[in-house]
Amino acid sequence: MFTIQYKVNFHQTDRGGILFYAELFKIAHIAYERLFDSFNLEENYFESSNYAIPIIHTDADFISPIEFRDELECSISIENIKTTSFELFYVFKRNNELVAKMKTIHVVVRKDNFEKTEIPETLRFKLKKYLRK
Repeated sequence: MFTIQYKVNFHQTDRGGILFYAELFKIAHIAYERLFDSFNLEENYFESSNYAIPIIHTDADFISPIEFRDELECSISIENIKTTSFELFYVFKRNNELVAKMKTIHVVVRKDNFEKTEIPETLRFKLKKYLRK
């Protein structure tokens, strides 16, 4: 599992001091970007002129309220790797207590025509390291 620490900011909460639901997706995306940064790949898939990796599906379960100043641990594992897509599974904990979980499904497309293409082998190799067993 790949893990980051994240502290909830005031501007991410609603009037009740609870994390606004869309902010969980932003935290997940920060973790996703850091995961890709950790791969140290030659191709930067966030700035690639050849590929894009859009999210085609996501869902989240909010188990316990997340509040301003909560220190979260966000862990990512790879749930599934297919020919052109992969699924990430996120676990959010506060003091070792599960507070939310999420999944995102990503597909690799060519930027010139936005058609699905096989996951590049160098990326597939890095993703396999975090495959959930």
